[in-house]
Amino acid sequence: MNRYVSGWFYDVMSLRLIAALEDMGVTELIVGRRRHTFLQDESAESVTNKLSGLNVVSYHFGSMTEGTTTPGMGSDIDTLYCDDDVNIMSGWPEWEHGRENLLMVKHVTCSPQHYRLQEARRYLPLPLTQPYNEYCVTDHDGKIYRSNKQFAHLMRRTVAGDNLPYVHAGPSHSWSEMYDLVYAYRCKKLPAECDSWFTRPRPGQWPTQEMQQFARELGCFLIPDGHCDSEHSAVEWRVSPSLIERHLMFSMEIIHIHCYATLKLLKKDTINPYLNGNGKLTSFHCKTALFYAREQLLPEMWTVDRLFDCIIYCLELLRDWTTRGHCPHYIMDGVNLFDGKLNSEQRGRLHTILSVIIDTHLAPLAFVETDNLGVRLLHNVYTVAIWDMMPRRAVFQEITGFLSVFGNDRIMKYVLILLDDTAERSPDELCLYLHSMITQLSLQQLHRHRSEQALCRLDAVNRDRCIRHLQQHLASIAASICIQRGIHIGDRIWSWYSASMNTDVASTRLKLASMLYCKGDLQLAADVLDDVERKYDYTVQAVCGCGRMDPFKSKPHEAFTEAVNEENTDVLSTNRVAYCVRFLPQEAFCVPPILHYEMVRAVGDDIQHRDVNERRWMNWAVVDSRPFLHYLQYLTFRGLGLRHRQLQAGRSLTDSIEDGHRHHQLFHWETARHLLAHCGEMENRPDQALRLYLKSQSYRPRNNAANWHILRLTSRQ
Repeated sequence: MNRYVSGWFYDVMSLRLIAALEDMGVTELIVGRRRHTFLQDESAESVTNKLSGLNVVSYHFGSMTEGTTTPGMGSDIDTLYCDDDVNIMSGWPEWEHGRENLLMVKHVTCSPQHYRLQEARRYLPLPLTQPYNEYCVTDHDGKIYRSNKQFAHLMRRTVAGDNLPYVHAGPSHSWSEMYDLVYAYRCKKLPAECDSWFTRPRPGQWPTQEMQQFARELGCFLIPDGHCDSEHSAVEWRVSPSLIERHLMFSMEIIHIHCYATLKLLKKDTINPYLNGNGKLTSFHCKTALFYAREQLLPEMWTVDRLFDCIIYCLELLRDWTTRGHCPHYIMDGVNLFDGKLNSEQRGRLHTILSVIIDTHLAPLAFVETDNLGVRLLHNVYTVAIWDMMPRRAVFQEITGFLSVFGNDRIMKYVLILLDDTAERSPDELCLYLHSMITQLSLQQLHRHRSEQALCRLDAVNRDRCIRHLQQHLASIAASICIQRGIHIGDRIWSWYSASMNTDVASTRLKLASMLYCKGDLQLAADVLDDVERKYDYTVQAVCGCGRMDPFKSKPHEAFTEAVNEENTDVLSTNRVAYCVRFLPQEAFCVPPILHYEMVRAVGDDIQHRDVNERRWMNWAVVDSRPFLHYLQYLTFRGLGLRHRQLQAGRSLTDSIEDGHRHHQLFHWETARHLLAHCGEMENRPDQALRLYLKSQSYRPRNNAANWHILRLTSRQ
């Protein structure tokens, strides 16, 4: 490869660019943490889907999962839901009895990368002859094909029913700009368009033969996305080798990630602003250039002092493709990635800006504002102090804190989903139901490919985590039954409490202490509460998975992010987080009586004013761990006659609510205030309690147990 300017300049600037990117969090450690967190979430969601009776496997793709993003890029989360109930056939010999079968058909109107899916019968290996729903489209030759509009219609109905926004971009249909959700089917065999990828010569010997063999086994997805110029796009499905692309990205070294991240930063801050809405260069175009560069350049080119050369090589590939008007897909033949993205005039503008960047030796990098890249480059050149530039350690802490809070938030959401269908069950029925679910979980296996061993290990971790959360509720429900009926709490219940103890630092222990208090074992309850208080140190972060904490906006406190940042790749450590404490109605006899009002907080038509998340838990008693800890201490020490410790617990409860430094860790604010108000009642200060209830009501007028408390207190006067 010929270098355009003297070697020393590119060598020095390459090293400075790497230092700047590492300051922005593009390091092996942070990339590993991002990948682990999102693969963990992918596995947890798949386990939850399976247990909920959905044969749907979730996959995360894109920048967040690859670790090829920075905080300032504002990357969304790309999730693909694969319906494994459907058997995709490349030929009739692959038909399976009793299953939903669809035959891939390369119709004459289909462009490369697109197929139609012909409906087949369930019990005979023959085409379907009569449509059975609105998504069956009959062609002029009488063949019945599946429309690709079903998921879009379903999502529209869902978001409309939940009063959420509808966000649509290409095949993605979602309720949020931060989530791209795509529905797909899996094809075990790669189509003929991929054959040449396995046989073409590779100067750089990448990908290796072993990687190619793994890739062949991964297969591909069929995504409901017709070609942009097709008259029959409603019945076309696009082939997507997303798993292969992720497999290739995971094989990249950090120097390749640096190259790709730089291309995306140039795209975001320089290239697309120049295009000014006249077409769009996408991250996938940049990724395609990276794939070809990785394949074509010899390994000795990919060194830290030659990063500038590699970036320019990728930009030259993109510029050459604009000249030819054809951006080739890295894996599939005959596909033009410019289709629907850039027309001839727009490609000309793209060619111009790419030429400027190349000819000025990447000078526009100095003007990239995202994550202060340009400022960081100048800082590395001139070694000057920049006041608004976040230092590397702080960036690492911010990213790691977000990953930990996001991952733990999602775990709690999945537990909510598993408990969604429990409201109408009696305590005895729910015990049997949860026990059956735990047994099913322990036996559950997701079908993974040989190349997905890391996900198999995560599946096992997530099964164990899910079992612990379910055992927490099972133990509390069973204990509630025993307390209600005045019978002995057996060893099996204690073993469930013990097995679920490591869900986090507080929630299960607090449920145990609550049960002991309700049972009358006050000294034992006090011992458990003292243990929780010791564990709940200044580094612990409160996490709420009820929808009241937005992990993209919540800022974890500094002590937590610093502590988690010192740990390993897995940032979901349970010894650093405290989940909110959740009691189902079936656990009522393990709950202090004041929290029973939280289980019936609706007044009048309040239920109609609950969002999709609130409908899952608003008939439960849910409270943040720290205020519940101090409230239980107040009750327990009061029962033990320890007046000094009782008053101290009351002051700690007040601090947990009123202290501004802790307020951002309070998600069930109104419930915590009700606990404080009840302490006021027990101190014979009804006026103070009433003021607290009224303040809670003003904060949240609907679906608030304060309405009942106000009625209760005023009726006495």
